[in-house]
Amino acid sequence: MGAFGELAALRAAIRSKGQAQRQQITGSQSYPAPVGGWNARDALAAMPPIDAVYLINVFPRTSYCEGRGGSDAHATGITGTVKTIATYNALSGTNKMFAATSSGVWDVTAAGAVGAAEAVTSTEAKWQTANFGDGTSNYLIMVNGTDKALYYNGSAWITVDGVSTPALTGIATTSLIHVMVYQGRLFFIQKDSLSFWYLAAGAAGGALTEFDLSSVCKQGGQLMAMATWTFDGGAGPDDYAVFVTSKGEIAVYTGTNPSVSANWSLKGVYFLGQPLSRRCFVNYGGDLVLITQNGAYPLAAALQSATIDRRLSLTNKIETAFTQAARLYGSNFGWEAILYPAQNALLFNVPVDETGSQEQYVMNTTTKSWCSFNAWGAQTFGLLNGELYYGEAGQVTKAWTGTDDQGSNIVIEAKQAFSYFGAEGREKRFVLFRPVFSANGNLSFLTGLDVDFRDEVISGEATYNVSAGGLWNTAIWDTSYWAANLEVLKDWTSPQRNVGYCAAGKIKIATNLLTIQWMSSDFVYEVGGIL
Repeated sequence: MGAFGELAALRAAIRSKGQAQRQQITGSQSYPAPVGGWNARDALAAMPPIDAVYLINVFPRTSYCEGRGGSDAHATGITGTVKTIATYNALSGTNKMFAATSSGVWDVTAAGAVGAAEAVTSTEAKWQTANFGDGTSNYLIMVNGTDKALYYNGSAWITVDGVSTPALTGIATTSLIHVMVYQGRLFFIQKDSLSFWYLAAGAAGGALTEFDLSSVCKQGGQLMAMATWTFDGGAGPDDYAVFVTSKGEIAVYTGTNPSVSANWSLKGVYFLGQPLSRRCFVNYGGDLVLITQNGAYPLAAALQSATIDRRLSLTNKIETAFTQAARLYGSNFGWEAILYPAQNALLFNVPVDETGSQEQYVMNTTTKSWCSFNAWGAQTFGLLNGELYYGEAGQVTKAWTGTDDQGSNIVIEAKQAFSYFGAEGREKRFVLFRPVFSANGNLSFLTGLDVDFRDEVISGEATYNVSAGGLWNTAIWDTSYWAANLEVLKDWTSPQRNVGYCAAGKIKIATNLLTIQWMSSDFVYEVGGIL
């Protein structure tokens, strides 16, 4: 190559280098915290930027994500594992809460160490309960299919059989495994059968009458549960009685008296999938939700389709996680749901290990956004005077309270949706990542960045490093944080693995002191050429 050719080659190389440099553009992008919630349905490349690949112990509010509340021992010294929490709704006076194990039933209304078990027999901890008033007394009624039925009248427990007062006759009360109130009448389900039994309207005792659903429910199995489905938000003539079998058939009746054909008619028989437990119904938003192995379905929409349409389930956005949990843990005791209005939350208990760890899949009832909780060993949940409680080994625990789990850290972990940052086909070097928090203390946290759909664990544990909020007239100005206020915290971090086409920011925090709100996330990156 001559001198002229060498010069031309050098000029071409300079132009090529200049073009490459011009292609490498520094950019920045900000996204809200994942208020869209946990998404266990969509492809990683197709998730909205406000969603999360996982959101653990972080509850998505309307404009930020908040570390969940803690838990605190409420009633201690109980013998055995609490598998039932039942609330007695007093007509006047004080509501009461009871906890049942296989060793007895305890009054757990007050906080602290419990006394002796109530003078009732309990060999099976899994009771179904209902409150019912007959015009004279108001009763908490409990049945479990093994022990005799129990009635609590506000001051004493009654072991109910054929000769007690009140009495139930026509069937041994040890065979009654579910109880429900419908149209002012008590209904009971017989264990291992397709029959329900009912009393006269307004009666707490007397002769029970059988109604066999064998000719209605063609797939066999046994009746699992009954619920009242109301369309007007209250109790009225438009209410339906809903029965579900172990095979997933749903029989819907309307009327007030099963003994009179003119007053009792079958509206239809449907199929939604096998229920995950006898505690498979929850009232939600004027509708009735059934928890099945396919998801949690509001009946008003689900029963209008001839086939199961999973898009109608409340759990549709976490469908993969929910159905996998149903396959793995469906036979474990502990599946149930509870509405917690104080936090606008609907909690589904997932019994990962019936004797140990549990999880909760939690939905914000305002936004329908999801997250998951762990570290609550809940066997069952209950409400007393609007506060949330759960039962575990040896105690009843108050939930969603304080900032620690009975003295232990709450570990927050979250991973945002992957983003291509508007340049899908171009490689990037991610330089900086900054989650923006509000907290009532000097927060320490760990961050990470997963590129190109990797899923790597953040190692280590980041904890708060302030002992408490500042005390008025004691703390030094501009050094301590006032406990009543939330301070905005913005610290840039440098991701270790930082080259790829798309990325997802993630955080990890462990705290037993702070209130934490995650507001947004900022990214700085350099965009390369198309490779």
